[in-house]
Amino acid sequence: MISLDQVCVSRGGRRILDSVSIQLTPGKITAIVGPNGSGKSSLLKVMVGAIAPTEGTACVDRRPLADWKRKELARVLAYLPQSSERPNGMTVEEVVACGRFAHLPPWANLNAEDRAVVAQALQQTEMLSQAEVVVDNLSGGEMQRVWLATVLAQGADLLLLDEPNSFLDLSHQLELMELIQRLNQDLNKTIALVIHDLNQAIQWCDEVVVMKAGQVQAAGAITLLQDPLLLKEVFNLSCQFVRVPGNHKPVLQASLYRMENGAA
Repeated sequence: MISLDQVCVSRGGRRILDSVSIQLTPGKITAIVGPNGSGKSSLLKVMVGAIAPTEGTACVDRRPLADWKRKELARVLAYLPQSSERPNGMTVEEVVACGRFAHLPPWANLNAEDRAVVAQALQQTEMLSQAEVVVDNLSGGEMQRVWLATVLAQGADLLLLDEPNSFLDLSHQLELMELIQRLNQDLNKTIALVIHDLNQAIQWCDEVVVMKAGQVQAAGAITLLQDPLLLKEVFNLSCQFVRVPGNHKPVLQASLYRMENGAA
């Protein structure tokens, strides 16, 4: 559905993405991981057309992003940025309804079909009971569900999420990851998300793109994150994996890798 071919991005004389070539697998959840400053968010912004490549090509359905009109692209691709300003004074339903703008003619109001899509998005994110609540009064976890419902209301099959777990406590992080997996499995959404927690990536995702210094260090099945040498090279981690009864995926235990002389 979306592919990058030898994409480079330069800013202020510095190359922030360097010869990146990847392709998201339809119907899968892909984790994008890497140290801070490795180019993860920039990679998502290239995929959504917010950053134009300096070199190379980014395509959706084999068509260069530059050839898509913005409304047309919004019907097939939805993007949740790392942080969004809460629109004070609006109800949950009003915020989620903004996701339908890509389907409306200029100045048109929502019709019955649009309202049904909004209600379905609220139900899928378990926010339907709070449709009339003003978003000023929501918790951080609830607000993330509202943003995700807004993305769902776009009706796109490809969801790009930039650190959707940011600022959430652990229980809300796990709830959100369960929701993302449910959207993938029940609605066949193709999802790519930037995520810092490697254990959550291992537990909830199917595939991975590992970034370092603007380059792809590895890409493929999520089992790549079980490679101690890769994690040492990219994250400077010394790792071991343990099996937890009832969990078919291993749990990563990590510490900073230190050389024999004790220096980090």
